[in-house]
Amino acid sequence: MRTSTAFELPPDKARVNRRAIRLEWITIAYLVTAIFFIYVALGASQAMKAAWTEDILSLVPPISFLVAAQVRRRPPSERFPFGYHRAVSVGYLCASLALFVMGLFILYDSVMKLISFEHAPIGLVQPWGEPIWLGWFMIPASSTARSRPSSSAG
Repeated sequence: MRTSTAFELPPDKARVNRRAIRLEWITIAYLVTAIFFIYVALGASQAMKAAWTEDILSLVPPISFLVAAQVRRRPPSERFPFGYHRAVSVGYLCASLALFVMGLFILYDSVMKLISFEHAPIGLVQPWGEPIWLGWFMIPASSTARSRPSSSAG
């Protein structure tokens, strides 16, 4: 079977693609810091646990886009005679899968808490020797996670 020639993006699209890759790396760095700060303030709060899990799952789309951007550059082969340029569509699948898993996690965790009549209080911590309500740490951590930059890649 004949394979096509390697597919290159036009110069204006290649520039946009390079910018999208750079933004995805920035997004990953930002999400890692948000995940860390939410983990520090996690406590027993179900809302913070859901936010932490959501932020971990939100790493999936940018990582899948970066992997797909690398795969897209491969030259055509016998198995894929028109090349790998459609590999970027995997990012959309990964994003929807991450949302689905997040929904399942929230549903499962909420139902288990409801069935067991569990009430998780927000406790106290003593980072500097004085007791401080953990909610004061949760407020900036959750506002940091909610104001993350949106990804332009998918």
